[in-house]
Amino acid sequence: MVKLLCRYCWICCSNDNEEKQPKIWYYQDRLQTLPEKEVQLGMDNNVSYNRIYVTLDLSLIIKDIEKTDAGIYRCHGQEGQEEEYKFNYRIEPMLKDQRDTFIETGNITKWEEYRVINLLSVTTRFAISRMLDLVYLRQEGVILEVISEWGPWGPCEKCIHNKGVKTRRGYCRVKRQFDKTVILDHTSLLIKFFNKTPMLPCKSILLQEEFPLISSAVRYLPEFDLEEACKNCTKVKKKKKGKKFKYRKQYVFLEGAHSAISCPESDLQSQIVWKKDSIVLKQGVSRSFRKTDTEARVMVDTFSTLYIIDITKDEEGNYTCYVDNVNMMQMKIIVVSKSKFFTLAFMRHMGYLGFILLLSSFCYCTGLIMACRRRDTFKVVLPEKKNDVEEESIPTICVGNEK
Repeated sequence: MVKLLCRYCWICCSNDNEEKQPKIWYYQDRLQTLPEKEVQLGMDNNVSYNRIYVTLDLSLIIKDIEKTDAGIYRCHGQEGQEEEYKFNYRIEPMLKDQRDTFIETGNITKWEEYRVINLLSVTTRFAISRMLDLVYLRQEGVILEVISEWGPWGPCEKCIHNKGVKTRRGYCRVKRQFDKTVILDHTSLLIKFFNKTPMLPCKSILLQEEFPLISSAVRYLPEFDLEEACKNCTKVKKKKKGKKFKYRKQYVFLEGAHSAISCPESDLQSQIVWKKDSIVLKQGVSRSFRKTDTEARVMVDTFSTLYIIDITKDEEGNYTCYVDNVNMMQMKIIVVSKSKFFTLAFMRHMGYLGFILLLSSFCYCTGLIMACRRRDTFKVVLPEKKNDVEEESIPTICVGNEK
């Protein structure tokens, strides 16, 4: 994501009438062959869906930079007010970082070694090479030099006894110069190109497309982080307690669930503000965070209760509520699919069951081992023998007729 500041809204004339003039962002191609035109902004009411949009402070936001975004951007009034104060921004898409590239670090002495090994050697190659493309450039009067373009100094860090280290990065750039001994042909497309392009990143896509030989020589060159000793380290301010949220919560929902959440410690007289990932959710206004489904799923009613309907991954994120400008609650919503939820629940219960079986088996085996080891201490009880009972003779009685 790229953020371009409308800078001369800050430094333009003090005249109140001029200050109230609306500022518009304009685009022009790299070589400025066509007149500038207004930047085409996204028109979706949900700002998060727009790839290009303007913030309240008139900064231009461009997300997911594309090749068609390359060019010059200016911010000024509709009738050209304050053009003498304008800042020109040039957006140049670059190749993605390669795994083979890295960043070197060191002091100014190390940078001089880096310059000789990496930058000066390539510059010398451009100056003496007999390759046709480079020979043609020199004949046309174009001299190429590989340099480091320095960024701003960072804060003083790694402080010990109020002494630390600050760094700034030297970005690899291909800079053009014109040979004063050669008469330039200003009608040449090559001269027109370099006249409007005094410098290009070593990883520029434009450089790869127009001059692949030059691009192959510089695109893998490392960049350099220059370190320098510093004093008066910046003190890290402790966060005020008032900045912390009084409540922190986390909710896990199944896809398709519904939820209604109220901000704690609030009443009908409280001024309540809800936000999702720093986007304000206005009362009584429904909205959707989905690209394919425009039906509203998130709403804050007039009583400042947050409703989420048929929740999906698009509604996942950080929600915060403020009561009378007090940071009241920070809430994180996580959404899981039903299949994943039931799979996790099944695995969790299987874990419980496995633990119970393991504990039972351990107790059972322990009992057997203890019983085996202490078998000599057990009292042996033999079964009692029953006394023989003499069988009593039963008299025999004969019944019959007497003779």
